[in-house]
Amino acid sequence: YLQLASKVGAQNAYPGFASLFTKLSDDDSSRGHELVKYIALRKLSINSLIKKEGIKNHVHAFRETGVVKYLETAREFNKKILQAVETCHEDSNDASAQDYLESHLLDHHIEVGKLLEDLLNRIKTGSDADNALITYMVDEELLNTYGDRRKDVFA
Repeated sequence: YLQLASKVGAQNAYPGFASLFTKLSDDDSSRGHELVKYIALRKLSINSLIKKEGIKNHVHAFRETGVVKYLETAREFNKKILQAVETCHEDSNDASAQDYLESHLLDHHIEVGKLLEDLLNRIKTGSDADNALITYMVDEELLNTYGDRRKDVFA
């Protein structure tokens, strides 16, 4: 998400989308930290959580520019993370761990998926002539919602 924030904020000058991606990155980082704390406190086995190949973000996906491509890339990342969490949820035999995964990770990634899908639909539904205006208006809405998070990075 941070790479997307950098691309969309610097190359396309959309501070609202950059703030959205920065917030998503911060949220995922803090949720990951909380998950590690939960695992450590409960002394759970993490073999099902760790895969040799991990979850990879493909840098070649960033060669194409445009907010729609960046949103689609973020949506794909979110789907991969959601699939990994669902697999862990299904593999866990501990009801408490399943509840934690549902309430802290599954719900969050489902909401992120809905948000990204909504933004994509709003931008794609307009004609080609209207897409630039729609993108600008959505960016302004995101800027009002999340603030200019670029200040946090460069402060």
